[in-house]
Amino acid sequence: MAIPVSIIIPAFNELAYCTQCVQSILKHTTYPYKLILVDNGSTDGVGKYFDSVPGATVVHTGENKGFSGGVNAGLAHVEGHALLLNSDTVVPPHWLSRLVQPFSRDASIGLVGPRSNCVSGSQEITGLDFEGLEPLIRFSEDLFEEHQHTTRDVARLVGFCMLIRDTVLAEVGVLDEAFGIGNFEDDDYCLRVLRAGYRLCVAEGSFVFHYGSRTFISMGLVDDAWQEIIETNAQCFSRKWDCKPEERNDAFQEARQYNRLALESIEKGLTQAAVQHLHDAIQCAPTYEESFNTLGVVLWEMGEHEKAMENFKRVLRLNHNQLSARENLIEGAEFLKKSEEIWGFLDGLDA
Repeated sequence: MAIPVSIIIPAFNELAYCTQCVQSILKHTTYPYKLILVDNGSTDGVGKYFDSVPGATVVHTGENKGFSGGVNAGLAHVEGHALLLNSDTVVPPHWLSRLVQPFSRDASIGLVGPRSNCVSGSQEITGLDFEGLEPLIRFSEDLFEEHQHTTRDVARLVGFCMLIRDTVLAEVGVLDEAFGIGNFEDDDYCLRVLRAGYRLCVAEGSFVFHYGSRTFISMGLVDDAWQEIIETNAQCFSRKWDCKPEERNDAFQEARQYNRLALESIEKGLTQAAVQHLHDAIQCAPTYEESFNTLGVVLWEMGEHEKAMENFKRVLRLNHNQLSARENLIEGAEFLKKSEEIWGFLDGLDA
């Protein structure tokens, strides 16, 4: 029996976008779901509209509690998995069933996100411009036809549309409201889930349209005001975790520097120092695949063959076309007499 998904939509004003979002869900969602609508102190009729939506659970916070606060108010009513969804999104047919699929295939996956036209990081598909709903739906179907059950491991998913496994929610808990009106609460939650031992994946065949930042724009939080929020919450994140948010240029630059230091240590025969540098690189940017490949090579030379193989696999989960890691994995499998097992793993990636 399928585990239902509770869709949580926090909203502050922007009635037209909220209406379009909810109507697309009602029309295009066949997977079992519970709709939880959070009126975050709206003043333009959003609360009244939410109350009119048939079958929805509606929460009125009475004030704008920001994204985290609004989501957390909704999380108190969750049944099954939880899906965080921005109110300025439009969902195509079959969207939810395609997002949930990875959970049924692998219990280690804790969070799943879709591709989108407007999202930071590697979930974005650039150059999309839809004139109406029908082209959006056609694109969504073509994307699924091309990628279907393909998933890609990442270290960060954006909270505009983020599916949380029920057991992860029970273990990791709710969003941190220290991030105020919004930004970086999703970076924070992703890191908490990663450190709890779960994987984060993009469902490559899933697509959700996103207008982007409509609530912030309506509140006048643009330009300098927007930048101030970004800088303040980035500092909050860094103080909490003593690391930089993932998928930002400075994090990758720092990871590359650690990789250079690791290679210098290897040349000097300082194996343990090289391992430490690579662990530091992974801490900075967990999706910088080269760190895992180099660490695998070092661990193999140290005789830690199984750990090395796991690192080569991690590279290929991030990028199944990474030739060096693929060759290392195949050579290692031949040495360990595990060729059949590894070819099965590779066939699964290439499917």
